[in-house]
Amino acid sequence: MAIINAKIDDKLVRDFRHIIYERHGLRKGDFKNALEEAMLDYIHKYSLYHLEAAQGQKETIVSGTA
Repeated sequence: MAIINAKIDDKLVRDFRHIIYERHGLRKGDFKNALEEAMLDYIHKYSLYHLEAAQGQKETIVSGTA
């Protein structure tokens, strides 16, 4: 498990916490879970590996239904 120390804009953190509060109630662990979810979303969005895998899955699904 990694520990990350970073200086983040106050407004960004406030907005992030507000969204977490609306979705989950900001219980213990909700901030960490939301941050991990955001990081995974970022990886899925920008990772070349994931993009290639997703394209391969689409091709497999299409060719499997023919």
